[in-house]
Amino acid sequence: MYSVHKMFGLRQGKIEFIGTPDSDYHEFILTEKSEECMKLFIDYLNNLPEKWDCIQLTDIPENAKCLPFLGKISKELKTVHKCPYTTLPQSSEIFLSSLRRKHRKELRRNLRRIQNDFKVDFADYSGTQSFADGMAMFFGLHQRRWESRGSPGAFANQKFRSFCRDIARSFSQKRWLGLFLLKLSGKPAAALYGFKYRSKFYAYLSGFDPRYATYGVGSLLFSHIIGEYIQEGLVEFDFMRGAETYKDRWNTIARWNRKVVITRKGFITSFQNWLYREYWHQGNRLKYLLKMQ
Repeated sequence: MYSVHKMFGLRQGKIEFIGTPDSDYHEFILTEKSEECMKLFIDYLNNLPEKWDCIQLTDIPENAKCLPFLGKISKELKTVHKCPYTTLPQSSEIFLSSLRRKHRKELRRNLRRIQNDFKVDFADYSGTQSFADGMAMFFGLHQRRWESRGSPGAFANQKFRSFCRDIARSFSQKRWLGLFLLKLSGKPAAALYGFKYRSKFYAYLSGFDPRYATYGVGSLLFSHIIGEYIQEGLVEFDFMRGAETYKDRWNTIARWNRKVVITRKGFITSFQNWLYREYWHQGNRLKYLLKMQ
């Protein structure tokens, strides 16, 4: 996509992946001759009438086919985001034994606590008849979690909410949707929204009710889902973009996303891009300092 960014009176026209910034992974869909295709694509962009200043392609997986070619023509290739994942063994017992002893004990203790205090229900809302109800509960839990932290939450944006609902409908029909809830005495306590594809599960977004945080409801739901997918024969559980500390508890391995920036040729364009980047870094630094006060 072509988008225009503005900061402090400076304008920057960017070519970006259309999923930016909501998609965790971006890649070109190329079946063969990837380098030849990428060269044709870059040549096409150079001849566009839009006066773009740079091509900024972010969150490209480290094993993406397009990276070797992009690395040759880019002046800026950076590692930007950690993406933890864990491989799934043949049984839940083997997986649990791979976790730290402290984490295993917490899971067992919290499961006993909620079973003593509530009627516990791990529910699968991935089906075509149930996904709409599941998404409504998931939206509420996600918003409740982030609003309790003073953040508006991803689904305050109605367009994004509608987009995710449409994706859930489509993926449910293809049996790619993974939508799970933990209910305590009939009340939604935690939810996970993700996608299943080619023997892997991608955990996209989650949410939980802060009132049940002391029970570790998020971890209990993750543990249940991982167990279900081990039984189903999946080989990988991808926690996706972000270095949140809770992901480290699941015996994860780190993969990294890359960012590629290609500046349009010409001294003036190069200088404008450098100036924009400097303003952007200093602006973010100022926001951080103001937030810390």
